[in-house]
Amino acid sequence: MDVFNFLFPNYCIICKKESREVLCKNCWKELRKHRLKFDEHRCLKCSHKLLNHECLFCSSRFVYFDKLIGLYEYNSFTKKILLEWKYENHENIYRLFIKDILKIIQREQPDRIGYISSSKFGRQYRSYDVLEKLVKTLSSKTNIPYGKDIIKIKKSKQSQKKQFERFFHILFSLGLTYKFTGINKYLLIEDTTTTGATINEVSRILKESGIQSVIIVSIFLEEFEEESLWNPSYEINKMIS
Repeated sequence: MDVFNFLFPNYCIICKKESREVLCKNCWKELRKHRLKFDEHRCLKCSHKLLNHECLFCSSRFVYFDKLIGLYEYNSFTKKILLEWKYENHENIYRLFIKDILKIIQREQPDRIGYISSSKFGRQYRSYDVLEKLVKTLSSKTNIPYGKDIIKIKKSKQSQKKQFERFFHILFSLGLTYKFTGINKYLLIEDTTTTGATINEVSRILKESGIQSVIIVSIFLEEFEEESLWNPSYEINKMIS
């Protein structure tokens, strides 16, 4: 161990053991267990699990994006990583996902990479945009232009809404900061996808601006349950069952 690491040791954000990276080797191995595996049981368009060979996500709405690629399951373990990233100022967590996304970029060959900037609410907890360093790094390694192209206009958070309310709340809550010209394929990086309302609305806006194809990379993807969208009592019944 060098002198710097001895005087200023790093600690794993999950188990708090000393580590040179944000995750120790054991916690890194645990994270990789939650990597999404793509086979005939998942939808090729949205990455969600199929039910009786049908995708409930795609069949429950008009899908504006061309492909949604999830990296990891959103569950109790990965949620800890997300919370540390968003609310505990562990900005360098983005490094965990660079290699995986670079492989996707190499395959998809987008013309531009973008992300949704943090809301004013988010900036109460951190001094940085969660995805900014990640997108900058991806751009520098691929020479693909990037931008903070989407901003949140409404002040209230999507996560404060019930699932069935999010699809109505998200309408007209996002805006573009960039005028797109000559961009055929756009790659949007998102930290988490739950109901999919945000990424679908962003995709609609991007396509209205003239972009031909929108690819979403969501670092964490929550499995979709159709009933939870339209039945207000679903969440209560789920909690007590």
